[in-house]
Amino acid sequence: MGEKLNGSGKPQRSLVSILIRSTDRPELAQALASIATQTYPAIEIVIVNAAGTGVVAIPDDFPVPVRVLTGQALRRSLAANALLESAQGRWGLFLDDDDWLAPGHIERLVAVMDANPDLTAAYGGVSCVELDTAAVDGYTELRRFDEHFDPVRLMFENYIPINAMLFDLALTHKPLGPRFDSRFDLFEDWDFWLQLLVLGPFFHVPGVSAYYRIHGAFGMGVRLEDSALAEAALDQLLAKWRTRWSANNLHTMVGFARKGYQHQPLDNAFRDFKKEADEAIESARLELEDKLRLEQEIARTAMADVRQAHDGQLAKLRQTQEDQLASERNAASAQLADLRHAHEAQLTRASNIAQAAHQTHEGQIANYENSNSWRLTRPLRDARRLAGQYTAWVSLEQLKINFFQSLLNLAMLTYRSKALAVVTRKIPPTLKQRIRNGLLRRTFVTGAQSPQGLQPNLLLEVVPKVSIVIPVYEHVRYIEKCIRSALAQDWGNLEVIVVNDASPDPAVRSLLDTLEGLPRLTIVHNLDNIGICQTQNRALTLSTGAIIAFLDCDDYLALQAISACMQSWRDDVVYLHSGRINVDSNDCEINRINFVSLPREDYFAENLNAMYATHLKLIRRDVFAKVGLFDPRFDSAQDYEMLMRVAFHYPSSSFVHVPDFVYYHRLHAGQTTETRRHTQNSMTTLIQEEARLRQKIKLGEYGRFVSFIMLSYGKHSQTLRAIQGLQETVRIEHEIILYDNGSDADTVAFLKSQIDGQFDNLRVFYGERNLGPALGRRVALEKAQGEWVVIFDNDEIPESGWLEELLLRAESTENVGAVCCRVSFPDQTLQFSGGKINFVDDDTVDLALYDRGKRYDDLSTCGFREVDWCPIGATLFTQNIARYLHDGYPNTFEDAGVSFMLKKQGLKLLNAPGALVWHDHITFQPKAEMREQYMRDRYNPKMMLKSVASFYNENGLLIYDEYIWRENGMEALDREQILVRLNEALTLETRF
Repeated sequence: MGEKLNGSGKPQRSLVSILIRSTDRPELAQALASIATQTYPAIEIVIVNAAGTGVVAIPDDFPVPVRVLTGQALRRSLAANALLESAQGRWGLFLDDDDWLAPGHIERLVAVMDANPDLTAAYGGVSCVELDTAAVDGYTELRRFDEHFDPVRLMFENYIPINAMLFDLALTHKPLGPRFDSRFDLFEDWDFWLQLLVLGPFFHVPGVSAYYRIHGAFGMGVRLEDSALAEAALDQLLAKWRTRWSANNLHTMVGFARKGYQHQPLDNAFRDFKKEADEAIESARLELEDKLRLEQEIARTAMADVRQAHDGQLAKLRQTQEDQLASERNAASAQLADLRHAHEAQLTRASNIAQAAHQTHEGQIANYENSNSWRLTRPLRDARRLAGQYTAWVSLEQLKINFFQSLLNLAMLTYRSKALAVVTRKIPPTLKQRIRNGLLRRTFVTGAQSPQGLQPNLLLEVVPKVSIVIPVYEHVRYIEKCIRSALAQDWGNLEVIVVNDASPDPAVRSLLDTLEGLPRLTIVHNLDNIGICQTQNRALTLSTGAIIAFLDCDDYLALQAISACMQSWRDDVVYLHSGRINVDSNDCEINRINFVSLPREDYFAENLNAMYATHLKLIRRDVFAKVGLFDPRFDSAQDYEMLMRVAFHYPSSSFVHVPDFVYYHRLHAGQTTETRRHTQNSMTTLIQEEARLRQKIKLGEYGRFVSFIMLSYGKHSQTLRAIQGLQETVRIEHEIILYDNGSDADTVAFLKSQIDGQFDNLRVFYGERNLGPALGRRVALEKAQGEWVVIFDNDEIPESGWLEELLLRAESTENVGAVCCRVSFPDQTLQFSGGKINFVDDDTVDLALYDRGKRYDDLSTCGFREVDWCPIGATLFTQNIARYLHDGYPNTFEDAGVSFMLKKQGLKLLNAPGALVWHDHITFQPKAEMREQYMRDRYNPKMMLKSVASFYNENGLLIYDEYIWRENGMEALDREQILVRLNEALTLETRF
């Protein structure tokens, strides 16, 4: 049987050995990729290099066990026997290196063998194909082998291709079991099937699930131009088997031949009839063509006469209309002049009347205001006026925010004023920081001070807005129908975003220009070709809808596509997909596909084998703020990679399938090439590997040991929340090293009672004095045992799934030195999504931050990029960076210093848009423990200048920072004076 119980009591599937004879053909990669996608889990691959040259290249991370047999060159039959001897499976299946299998091929054959123990083999349908770049999917089917099993027919003809058959390997291991006859190198598989047939019956499983590639003049049962070779091989096969077939076998064969002979006269008659019919059809066709030519000539002559008469009538009509319009225009001008004169006279009379009324009214008002009743009711009028003013304002909270924003702007203008520099410099830096932070904190809505995590973007609109995004590249023939089908949707609240990815065909731009200005349509053009991922990302950032729908430029939608999908939308839905209709280049239907029959209980696990969550995809906008935008590494397979990310982070209950056939998917010759198919297969394999790695990290099965480094300096309540956040989101093998950087007695007492010894994998160390962030982290890093380290600040809280995306980003790119998260303040504006460098001049830089101040759910902040430097909080380093941290960076810029050291090693610095961390910054914590001392040390301008000097000393670049330069009086200094000040700063002793 195919299943037995393993030690855990779970079913264990019997091993299938897939046996590959390779001759160094490049198509081997496709054959292996098709094995990797098999739904049957227990597979081994055995390969023999029958050519005897070269080495079979297998990817290191290939998901299926592979053994390669090496040695001298072998003929086909000997190579097959070598594979049989090495196979360890219960079942065997031969696969030539230029053929491939559909994902369910092995699964369905094993099921039949399991259910029928008496069988020696089971086989499925095979499509024999030839490469054809003009075909829809790149291949033309030359023949299909999918016939029911007939043992007599097998004696006449080998109609079972070698990759169709799953057979019982145990039979081949017997002393006299079936083997490949070394005398045959043509029809050797036919001979092997006949040997198996002697031992037991075969079973046919209907339906094509394997593919046999035809090359040139060769291919089983399809092409073999060397007839002499074929006849010789057939004679050899018959010579072997004629003495082995019984009399009954021979009688059956004779009967089979007689049936064929009886049909011969009928066949001859049919051929004669067909010949006569063809001749009659050809004669009729020629006669019809002559009639059509004559009728067309008559029609052209008549049309010319009609056109000439029509042009004359049209000219007369046009002249009559122009004369009539001129007459009407003159009459209208005269009437307009009369009306203008009458209107001016009326205005003069009305003005005189109004002036007289105003004078009378003012006199009456003066009498009222001087009366006793007016004075007595004045308090009531004032109260009513104030009530009206109150309701006119949006809210008192907004008034407060506007007020403090104005104060903050005024304070910054005062601080930057050159005229007041002498005065502002005398104010202690800590006091200025306290004023700034206090005003800044009050410019946010009350209650935003505590991060609450990502909240679903509930669709508060009665009719939510849907944005249909269409990336365009070439396919000018189909574009207009695509766009108009989107604009014609009967869903009212809708926009269409079209982004042309610099299509080389100028006709594309011309066509889009004709559509410019249509309602609900936005068209933009990329200056350069950036690929479909970046193009879709640009469309996403331009969109404004709460729900995003995706449409390819050579496809189109049914009129009710969006409304049909939205009928199934709920507030907890994040991803919806529909059925589709496949059409050809002329819009003729080919077939229909939906996924009603498929299980949809675990979208992550089910789509990991093969993507089915397609075709019209509607995705909630805030999903991209959670998982990031499309990854440019996966152009042409980007939809599958995005699906696997969404399915990992969201429950399957958030997915909905609408079986309606509302998406028309076009299959045409310009769509798929062999190169693109190979690229997509490679990408699919990589996507599945990365999805499995995410899952392993989530389950704690990650292969690396990671150290989390955290400094404590006051803020002990936040330190506890930060550690709790790590405990909730980190399941891999790890350690947390907490180093208290000389906090006060209250903080140390809290750490010892509430944190030290209270958490698994946590080690706490206590410093006698504050060493500053760089040296403090260095001490902690020297105690770290992890292969990789994550610097995590004690006032940060991680979002679920952050670590999986952070680690995967580092694992998926070569030569990575550091990866930083997206970090957001509690008011939901980003602190950074990586660091960038702006050059002020040749050797002066501004260390800026990507996306600072933008909302965390602004999709322009969610793209993948390589950054110039990594801010150190919530950042992964792929090496221990202790050696780069020193007392030359007392309180700032140590992260830029480390980043530049890593870049000098040729390492990349990346962001991880799907890794979100909340930074409960001290600006939002007016009652944080040791707040005053923290502010004094953190914003000490002299120590900050020493950091600027150290960075210049190491990298030859001068950091411009307005606060540091103003507080140290450097704004008016020339370059030589600045360098003198930096040399002086280097000699300062680091003390806090």
